[in-house]
Order: sequence, then structure tokens, then C-alpha cells
Amino acid sequence: MSKTNTTNTAGEWRLINGDRILDMAIGDIDFLAELIDLFLSIIPEHMCEISLAIERKEAETLAIAAHGFKGAVANYTKGEPYLLLQALEDDGKSNQLQDASISYTALENEMQELISELNMLMAQVCH
Repeated sequence: MSKTNTTNTAGEWRLINGDRILDMAIGDIDFLAELIDLFLSIIPEHMCEISLAIERKEAETLAIAAHGFKGAVANYTKGEPYLLLQALEDDGKSNQLQDASISYTALENEMQELISELNMLMAQVCH
């Protein structure tokens, strides 16, 4: 088990709290890398599922897909990606899909930022 003492990473990121993420992995950098790799590997499938639900105007499917992905995202941020997924879930539940495409485009951008921040965190703690 590889552990590290890191400097305070809180406040360095717009979306993530590095210290909270390290705590989630109990300070085990190898385990953290596995968690982040797993998370990164599921993003395309979840984003595709949400996109297809919007495209097909399947409100219930959108609500379920956004809710499921929101849970995974919540492990890393309660920021904008999480909030956008909550909005998409709410849109699906209320069958109000007129703004869903706009929210999805914003989600794509925010997810790229989240991916970037997680990669930077890993580069910082794995040096």
C-alpha cells in the first residue's frame, strides 16, 4: 500500500477538493489511482446514455441516467457537473426536456474540467 503525505490541496481546484478525495482513498495513492481510473472509464458510457435519452426525448431514461451518474460524480465534486446532472435529472422527472440539450452541452464542458483536475491531482500526488 503506497501512502503519501501531501500538502493541503484544498482551494487549488475549481471543482474538486483534493484532500477530500485523498481521504476517500484513505491516503492510499495506488487505490486512489484505481478509483479515478475506474471513474474516468465510465464517463463516456454515462454521457452517451444521457445524450441518447435527450435526443430520443426519453424523459424517464434521462432522469434515471442522470441520477446514476450524479452518484458517481458526487464522489469527486458537488460543483457544477453535479448540479447540471441534478438539473437533467429534474428535467427528466418533470418531462421538461426543452433545456436539456443546453444543460448537456454545459455538462460536457464541466466534465472535461473535472477530468483535467483529477488528472492534475494524480500528477501532483504521484510525483
